[in-house]
Amino acid sequence: EMMPDHPSMNAASHVPHAQCLKKIQAAMKDPAKEPQARKIYETIGVYLGYAIAQYCQYLPIKNVLILGRVTTGAGGEIMMDWARKVLSADFPELAGIKFHTPSEHMKRVGQCVAAAALPELKKRRTA
Repeated sequence: EMMPDHPSMNAASHVPHAQCLKKIQAAMKDPAKEPQARKIYETIGVYLGYAIAQYCQYLPIKNVLILGRVTTGAGGEIMMDWARKVLSADFPELAGIKFHTPSEHMKRVGQCVAAAALPELKKRRTA
């Protein structure tokens, strides 16, 4: 049921994804399973680093707010470490980008934090 090609993994419900994440986070706490689970977070971090670099082609990014349940625990730190490694190694001009994370509780309600952190939009003048 938690395999990528299973129909429930591509459904509108995110319950299977949340269950899968819980299993990965539990594996991070198990010394026998941690090395394999760590690879997932390392991979996500690499993708995050390249995504940030791509966004920097269009936006002047200096700070990145990292949110979501996937960032909870040691896995979140591993992700950010690998994103920093990518930026430092492949995009040294972006190595100064700062990563920010809220408290563990606030990470779980990340969408609310993101909405609250949005800048105020300036009203356009109409002619």
